[in-house]
Amino acid sequence: MTATLSCPRCHLALDPAAASGGAEVACAACRAVLTVRLFPAFETPPEAVSAASGERALEGEAVCFFHADKRAAATCERCGRFLCALCDVPFAGKHLCPSCLDASKLPDLINRRVVWGQVAALFGMLPLALCFLWPFYFITGPCAIFLALWKWKEPGSLVHGPRHGLAILGVIGGVLQVATMIGLVWGLIFSIRNG
Repeated sequence: MTATLSCPRCHLALDPAAASGGAEVACAACRAVLTVRLFPAFETPPEAVSAASGERALEGEAVCFFHADKRAAATCERCGRFLCALCDVPFAGKHLCPSCLDASKLPDLINRRVVWGQVAALFGMLPLALCFLWPFYFITGPCAIFLALWKWKEPGSLVHGPRHGLAILGVIGGVLQVATMIGLVWGLIFSIRNG
């Protein structure tokens, strides 16, 4: 299969031999002057690649579980299946087969995390935004402060990082909740004494 070049205006096929080396070429049909720079791979097509890599197994040799004609190069360290070079997946210093590389089976593969900064912000700000939750301030306020400070050094989101700004927002909301509860208690005590 040989690649062909064509004029961008009239789509007439150009001769790649005349256009090699960055020379200017005039299109025979529309007379457009074109500068063509070819990659070396354009003129030399790639060698044929076999669909499945790995060596063919000889009589009496161990074969791949997934490809019965390929020689086994390794064994899966989870299930013990023989694997060819194509099926061998190196992961965390182990050789695994594609079936065992499922996130639900591997504790080493983390596909989600709890972002404690978001949880602290939720406990700190949501009760303040929903005023009818004020009776729960004595629970949610200290929880927001505790979570933000206790989980400060935990790894954050796989995409967005630790989200320390949200943890600070949670601490601020928690302090406001605790201050509100202290103010309510002092106000109640003051009203009872003077009442």
